[in-house]
Amino acid sequence: MKTAGIIAEFNPFHNGHKYLIGEIKYSYADAVIAVMSGSFVQRGDIAVTDKWTRAAIAVKCGADLVLELPAVYSMNTAQKFAFGAVSILNASGAADMIAFGSESGDTRSLAEAARVIAEEPPEVSEKIKEYLSAGITYPAARKRAFEDICGVYIPDSPNDILAVEYLRAVYETGSALGAQAVPRLGAGHDSEAISGGIASASEIRRRLYSGIGAEGLVPNPNFDIYDPSRLDAAVIGKIRTGTAEHISGINDVCEGLENKFIKAARECSTVGELCMAVKSKRYTLSRIRRIAWSVLLDLTGDLCSEPPGYIRVLAMNRTGREILRKMKKTASVPVVIKAADYAGSGTDRIFAANSRAEDWFALCAPRPELRRGGRDMTMSPVIIDE
Repeated sequence: MKTAGIIAEFNPFHNGHKYLIGEIKYSYADAVIAVMSGSFVQRGDIAVTDKWTRAAIAVKCGADLVLELPAVYSMNTAQKFAFGAVSILNASGAADMIAFGSESGDTRSLAEAARVIAEEPPEVSEKIKEYLSAGITYPAARKRAFEDICGVYIPDSPNDILAVEYLRAVYETGSALGAQAVPRLGAGHDSEAISGGIASASEIRRRLYSGIGAEGLVPNPNFDIYDPSRLDAAVIGKIRTGTAEHISGINDVCEGLENKFIKAARECSTVGELCMAVKSKRYTLSRIRRIAWSVLLDLTGDLCSEPPGYIRVLAMNRTGREILRKMKKTASVPVVIKAADYAGSGTDRIFAANSRAEDWFALCAPRPELRRGGRDMTMSPVIIDE
C-alpha cells in the first residue's frame, strides 16, 4: 500500500481539500496521512473549530489517518511549520511520499528552488539586508536576492511558497520521501471568488464569522465556531504584564520587537488593534499575530529547534488503523493514542506546551461545556468506520 503524506490546516476542511485528497488517491497513492495543525494555525490565529472535528471531517472526506502538528510548529514561520510536519512524517515510518497543492504543479522547479534556499550562499544574506534597508518587505527581499545571486526562480504564490518549504524540509532532514505537486483547483489563496464550489479558506472563514454560512463550500457546514476575541484581554494582559526580557525569548522576536509589543499593548485593547500597531513593511501581519499569540501560549524560540518527540493521533478510518498498526512498529518516536498516559512522564516540553495551548483554545468555544480545562487529556482519536 503506497501512502502519501499531506500537510494541512483544514481551517476549515473545504471542497478544495476534498479534491486534493481525491486526486492524490486517484493518481499517486492508495492512502493518505494528513499532518494537521491543532488548535492554533500558521496565519497567527486560533482554528475556526476544534482539531477533533476538523480531523473527523477530513477522514470522512478521504483522509485515512490524521496526526497533529503541535502548536510550537503550527504557530511558526513557514520553514518551522514545514520542518515540524515533515519530521512527523519521517518519524512515522509509514509515508512513502509527500504531496501538496500547488499553483504551478511543477515538482522539479519547486524542488530546485528548495535546494537553492537550503544551501543559501553568504552573498544572498548580504543582498537581503541591502533590500531590507531599501524598505522592501522581507519576503520580497528574499525572493529578489535569491534570484539575483543564484539565478533560480523563487515562487511567490502562497501554495508554492509552502511547497518549497516542504521540499526544503525533505532535503534538509535527509528524508527518503518522494514528492508530488498537485495543481491547485478553484479560487486562489485569500480570494473572495468562488469557482466550481471551491472557495479559499479565508473566504469561508469570513462567511462563517459574519454569519453568512458556508453551505455548498464545505462538506459539513455544521460545527461549533470558536471565537478568538474571547482571548483578546488575555493576550493584551499577558503582554502588558510581561517583561521585555521574557518577551524577547518568545519565538521569532528580534530587533527590539518586544518593546514595540509592550508599548502597543498599553494603548490597544484587542489583538487586532495590537497587531496593526506593531506591523510594518519589515514584519508581516501574520508574523506579528503569531508572536502575539505565542506570548500568551509561552512558545519560546528554543521549543521548535528540534523535531517533535511524539506523534499524536487525532482521527482514522479502517485503512488508517492498518497504517497505525504499521506505525507502532516503524515509528522512531512514541505514537500517542491516550494523551494522559504520555503526559505522565512530564518530560516532553513540546507536548506540555501543546496541552496548555488547548486549554486556552477551549475558552473560545461557543458552548460552556466545551470550555472545560484538560480536554486534551481526555479526548480519544475519532474513529470513522463508515
